[in-house]
Amino acid sequence: MRIRLPKRRPISREQCSIRIGGEDISYTLQRSTRRRRTIQIQLDPESGLKVLIPHTLSDSEVEEFLLKRSDWILKHRTDIQASNDQFNWAEGGTMQLRGNPIQVVVEERDVNDVGRDLPPTVVKSLEGEMVTVIIPPGMTPEEKSNIVKKWMMEWYRQEAWDYLKARVADYGNVMGVKPSQLKLSNAKKRWGSCSGKRSINLNWRLIMLNDQLIDYVVVHELAHLIELNHSPGFWDVVERVLPDHQGLRQQLRQQSPSTLG
Repeated sequence: MRIRLPKRRPISREQCSIRIGGEDISYTLQRSTRRRRTIQIQLDPESGLKVLIPHTLSDSEVEEFLLKRSDWILKHRTDIQASNDQFNWAEGGTMQLRGNPIQVVVEERDVNDVGRDLPPTVVKSLEGEMVTVIIPPGMTPEEKSNIVKKWMMEWYRQEAWDYLKARVADYGNVMGVKPSQLKLSNAKKRWGSCSGKRSINLNWRLIMLNDQLIDYVVVHELAHLIELNHSPGFWDVVERVLPDHQGLRQQLRQQSPSTLG
């Protein structure tokens, strides 16, 4: 006897707009093919505003929800725009490291330097408040922008690996757990994840957040080694380590990896 599986409902995407704060904001409305019960909104520098909803939700209910979240949408939309507009990789500027501002300075090697043909180098000041990217001379602004961004991202990943590895070890000792593997992720929507094989992925962009939020994500993922779910038991594990986890969780919701490079 052949069992006929039900056909999956095709994903429905619509291009819509809503007037918020005196301007029309476009968004992609995606109706879930699964039994989604909640509305989720995502704001990405490249794809813009996306709204994921249960397939049974009406257009008026969607608009009502978006209007209630209008402050959040406008704030994060402004933050993304400001981030895209203000930072000039070719010239440097202010970025974040563990929640603190760092000044990124771009310098060209002197044409008389013996090492002028060496690849770029990134040097952090002893005080940790300035990072200097030293690049070969004679680059166009576009070349300079691309290479500075590339090497700064590599530098951030190394900083993230060193710091996150230490925090996982510290909290792992406190909680009596150890992941089978620790890896850095480049996800644009998730700060961390834990697999059924006890492997933990942490987003390298965490290194830009403050220490308290970093610790929350580390503890959250380590707690999954004890409870691989989000049951009351899971939150009990988190609360024993971080009693203020609810406030940290709310703060983290105001951040998105997609806005941090």
